[in-house]
Amino acid sequence: MAVNYDKWKLSTGTHYIVNSGKDENSGTKGGKAGDQTGHEAEVRAYYVRPWTVVLRYPVQVVADVIANLAIDMALNDKVGYDQNQRTTYWKQLQAAGYDPSKITVACEEDCTAGVSANVKAAGYIFGIKALQDVPICSSRNMRQEFVKAGFIALTASKYLTSGNYLLPGDILLYESHHAATNITLGKDVREQWNPQDAPEKPVEPVVPVEVQPPYVEATGSVNVRKGPSTAYGSMGILRAGDKAHYFGFAYPENGWLLVEFNGATGWVSNKYARVVES
Repeated sequence: MAVNYDKWKLSTGTHYIVNSGKDENSGTKGGKAGDQTGHEAEVRAYYVRPWTVVLRYPVQVVADVIANLAIDMALNDKVGYDQNQRTTYWKQLQAAGYDPSKITVACEEDCTAGVSANVKAAGYIFGIKALQDVPICSSRNMRQEFVKAGFIALTASKYLTSGNYLLPGDILLYESHHAATNITLGKDVREQWNPQDAPEKPVEPVVPVEVQPPYVEATGSVNVRKGPSTAYGSMGILRAGDKAHYFGFAYPENGWLLVEFNGATGWVSNKYARVVES
């Protein structure tokens, strides 16, 4: 039976996250592989841990799939919690073609290993190497590694104290302690959510082999950056008149456009580029 992800994503009552925190013995190590209680990895109501940062992937179609993967992980009782066996979920996720619902071998994750594995899986689903290369993180290095892969770090109190400003696929992190995946669209940001009616689990990478319309055309020399701000390093330069494939995604808060550049995804500022059809 197909999962109705919107049951949790568009909930207007309870705000939901996917959380992993203890094994069947209410401990962190030594439990039996798989979820014996139904709560080792679970969909549950949002709570304040407290969180120190929210990590947001700025391409909503990708973030949407990260949320779906987390839900599928939580619903599959073959996936349990054990810090000693935390990488076995990633192993079985690979074997299942990056679809948690198809895992049939009992395995384990913990709060950060599960999040990391799902982000990596989204990288393979979409063909985004930076996400594929994310390690199985701890809560100590997750912010650093996720930002390096293109996530935005949000630290304003409105993101950390309620679910009202969260988007599906946001990662809640209490550094050195815990992580979870937000799956419900916050009531104060509903107008910001538009994952382009993409399929729930695309099987083909979105990075094209050759440049096809629509394009982003540089109106002057512009850096192609690894993320949507000047804080990210340059991947190279587009000169005036150069074109790059445009994915149709713009980071709405500051006008950065997602493009294909040398076989990878990158960002250019709309101050120095425009979208064209030919």
